[in-house]
Amino acid sequence: MTAQAQIFLPDEIFYELERRAPQLETRSNLIAEALRYFFATHKRDDNSELAQINKYAEELNDEAEDVLGYQVVQ
Repeated sequence: MTAQAQIFLPDEIFYELERRAPQLETRSNLIAEALRYFFATHKRDDNSELAQINKYAEELNDEAEDVLGYQVVQ
């Protein structure tokens, strides 16, 4: 199954694409393959903030415990 999409490209990229893949079907295949490659080599990170917190969780928890140690309980 395929879907149709309208995209906007800078002129120089469009002309190079048209030169290298003159047929519409060939052009579509080339773009699809380029996107497959991009998606495979660039991992998607939906939880970037959570990943950062988890990466430094132990350090952040130690710092929080240190700060709480300075609080005066009345």
